[in-house]
Amino acid sequence: MASYNEIPVSALARLIGTPYCPTLLDVRIDEDFDDDPRLIPGAYRHPFNSVVDLAETLKDRSVVVYCQKGLKISQGAAALLRASGVNAEVLEGGQFAWRDAKLPLVITDKLPPLDALGRTVWVTRHRPKIDRIA
Repeated sequence: MASYNEIPVSALARLIGTPYCPTLLDVRIDEDFDDDPRLIPGAYRHPFNSVVDLAETLKDRSVVVYCQKGLKISQGAAALLRASGVNAEVLEGGQFAWRDAKLPLVITDKLPPLDALGRTVWVTRHRPKIDRIA
């Protein structure tokens, strides 16, 4: 059972792709990311040791932080964000739980490059038709 500051994988999966989806921060260490360089759809990576730098930007948003197992690194990063006034939760079980639930993961090599504001384009529908995208 998730603690008061954790969100279960099943609850987060229902939010992905909706207007209610929280900001997703992948704070895995480089070695863990190199072992599995995939992200939860919509997530972006940020070094866990400088997560406080994002606090001002994230103050008005709901945030879910995850690391490999959802333990030390993500718990600490979320605690630092909460201390800075950010509504931050941890993904229960981390990226491993998401992967083990066989939920979608995005291979980072397949993502288009980020623009100057750190944005990219996401297509959220399986096999979209070109006329529907335009």
